[in-house]
Amino acid sequence: MTQRNDAARPDPYDGYRDTFDRIAPLDVAAMLRVLWHGKWLVLCALLFTTGVTGYYAFRMAQPQYTAVATSQLGGADDATSGMAAPQDRDETALNTAAALVTSDPVLTRVVAALDLLADPEFNRYLAPTKPFSPNALRTQLRHWLAGTTEQPPDEAAILDKTIQNLRRALTVTRQADTYILHITAQSHDADKAVTLANTTAALYLTHMEAAQRQKQVTTEALLQARVTDLRAELAQQDAQAAAIIASAQIQGDIALDALTAQVLAADQDLSEARNALRALEVAPDSGSARNTAEIAQLREKINEIAALKDRRSAQLSVQSEGHAALQQIALQTEATRLVYQSFLAQLQENRMQQGLGTAAGLRITPATKGTYAGPQKMLLLTVASVLGTLLGIIAVAIRHMTRKGFIDANSLHDATALPVLAQFSHRALRYFNSGGRALATRPQTGLSQAGRRLHTALALTPQGSTAKVILSTSSTVAEGKTHHALLLARTLGMSGKRVVLIGADTSDPLLQSLLGAAPFHAAQQSWATGEQATHCPSLGADVLVIPELTDRHAPLLPDQLTLRLDSLRQRYDHIIIDAPPVMAAPEALLFARQSDAIIYAVRWSKTPRDMVQRGLEALRDIGHPATGLVLSQINLRRMRQWSNDPCLSALQAAQTL
Repeated sequence: MTQRNDAARPDPYDGYRDTFDRIAPLDVAAMLRVLWHGKWLVLCALLFTTGVTGYYAFRMAQPQYTAVATSQLGGADDATSGMAAPQDRDETALNTAAALVTSDPVLTRVVAALDLLADPEFNRYLAPTKPFSPNALRTQLRHWLAGTTEQPPDEAAILDKTIQNLRRALTVTRQADTYILHITAQSHDADKAVTLANTTAALYLTHMEAAQRQKQVTTEALLQARVTDLRAELAQQDAQAAAIIASAQIQGDIALDALTAQVLAADQDLSEARNALRALEVAPDSGSARNTAEIAQLREKINEIAALKDRRSAQLSVQSEGHAALQQIALQTEATRLVYQSFLAQLQENRMQQGLGTAAGLRITPATKGTYAGPQKMLLLTVASVLGTLLGIIAVAIRHMTRKGFIDANSLHDATALPVLAQFSHRALRYFNSGGRALATRPQTGLSQAGRRLHTALALTPQGSTAKVILSTSSTVAEGKTHHALLLARTLGMSGKRVVLIGADTSDPLLQSLLGAAPFHAAQQSWATGEQATHCPSLGADVLVIPELTDRHAPLLPDQLTLRLDSLRQRYDHIIIDAPPVMAAPEALLFARQSDAIIYAVRWSKTPRDMVQRGLEALRDIGHPATGLVLSQINLRRMRQWSNDPCLSALQAAQTL
């Protein structure tokens, strides 16, 4: 293998390769961890699908039984009877014969033979319709869309619907390259399935034999009529031949040849006599009495010969025309006789086939017992379990991908580049719901420890170490900012500092519930009149409450707020401001400009990432960025399930709360 020379000129393809975006590898462990944490959701989906399927398979679905009867289309009978099989038994004809099993004429006979109109399995009109069943709802919806009303069905509609239901219960298949049909019947009862299959097969053969007999009868009538017509035509042609023979006195071929020879002999005699007459007329002794007598005698002979020739020629012409007409009639008679013999043979064959009809029982293999066909309970449960597992996995994946908030401090820090000062669980912040008793606790409680951790983390920041005015805000309401302000004020107040808490968000009822109605209104009056702040012993600090900003006739002016806070800076070591949310009230930015440190609350897994970014950006725009973040109202169990932070188990702040 050739080693790369590092001293050589760099490969230009190295920079080109660096421009490609690297595809992040699939974190299979994280994916499995997400699925494991969502195991209860997967289990619930699995139990739901298997429970519904099991209830349907074991309680709702009726058992189905099938029975198969075998029918023969007649190919074997034709072979054993010594007759040629019909030539039209091609695939189309066989498939047509199979389709005729479920035709209306056959099924009408089955309905009548088994009295299926009185069977609720096939005549659904016998069973009362439940008002909220799928069929009833579908029918009502169809009538509502069509603008019609439901009418009671007549006998024809009931019969038609029964035939349709029976057709759905029957299945006809043809075995390849055979004349065998398999008629499969399905029913809720095994014996009924056997009866349906056998009755359908028998009535189908009966229908086919009746149709075949009707066809043979019709064919025989047509053949008989044709044979009769041909026989009459032959008799007529024989009569014409006899009439021609009688009228022309036609003789045999020998007599006709003799007559032809006589005509030829007379013609020769006539020619010789005329030659002799010409010889006498030019003889030397012409004009003599003897010559004259011979000429007269010869002329008389010529006339006799000519008359004989004419008679024989006329007889020959009549005989020739009679022979031609007779020959033409003979040809027509022969052709008619051939057609007559053909139709007569077909008539005899048709009568023979009628006499060789095969009994239906020899062409049916009846069904003997019904077999269980469904529902396949174990198969349904298996499919339901697989489907439930897939649905659960999909639900877990959707829940994981659509989670819009921050689920741990690591992701919050990575998204904002700000330190996370503290984390508070939802269970810890619920202690504030007990009112003023929540603050009257010993310093060793978990709530007091949480306040000290928040103050310590804030003091470790460059801004928080010398901050006198500390602001607590958030993006929206109900994110725990008031809790953080109370914890920080209580921690500083219990440490001997002079602390004042300014409640600038009167829309949050938590402060009023902790102080009580009278102290709360007194704190409002203190802010309005500029008097001494109301002291809260359980909090260890003074309290000022700014009246609701929407009730003030005059806006909160920045100059007035600056003068008021400057006076408070001279009297107190720390000023804690519970400001309204940044995205909800613009006055929060006024308080932020007067603050030395800003604590920004983010609700665990609830506050959208974009809203947190916009709130922090608003603070940066005024030149007072947030000092640190507090991840509040954490669900510890779900946090351990959803978070991929390997150091999560070492975060004692969230675990102790």
